[in-house]
Amino acid sequence: MAEQTLYTSHNNYSSLQTEGGGTDTERRLGWCAAASALWCKNTLDAAIAPKDSDPSKLRAGILQVKYRWDPNGNGQDVLNLLHNLELNGTRVADDVALGTMLDTVVGTPGVYWIADETHAMAVDTRAGRHLFYDIENGLFQYASSAELRQGIQSRYAKSREWTAFRVTHQ
Repeated sequence: MAEQTLYTSHNNYSSLQTEGGGTDTERRLGWCAAASALWCKNTLDAAIAPKDSDPSKLRAGILQVKYRWDPNGNGQDVLNLLHNLELNGTRVADDVALGTMLDTVVGTPGVYWIADETHAMAVDTRAGRHLFYDIENGLFQYASSAELRQGIQSRYAKSREWTAFRVTHQ
């Protein structure tokens, strides 16, 4: 596999939040969702080279405060997150197997915000890009779509339910 690390990253961030004005505090890991959305915005900007697309962790932290997991599961939280960044999102996969999600995002080249049950990431499958971003590890570029698939599968083979949103400019 010809994986090339363009930069490394890590996620030491989380926040304690309450819902609905209550007193119950819950640890939410929205940083990955916000950072992945910011990365989508950066990678859609032709003036930003992939090696320079690392999103600001401070900006992700501020943005994630507005981000909440959707208790109804309809994905409105992701759409709200993307709209906050002046991006559009179209759900293209919902609670599907990893292979099915990869078929979708590789089969229709574009920029995608993706998530398994607990973690958000992003990919750029446009011609010549083959990029995979994960706040936990960094940005990786692959030589082909097949290698991109293999790289994601090797990291997340145990994840069972995947969701993907195609991301475009507003």
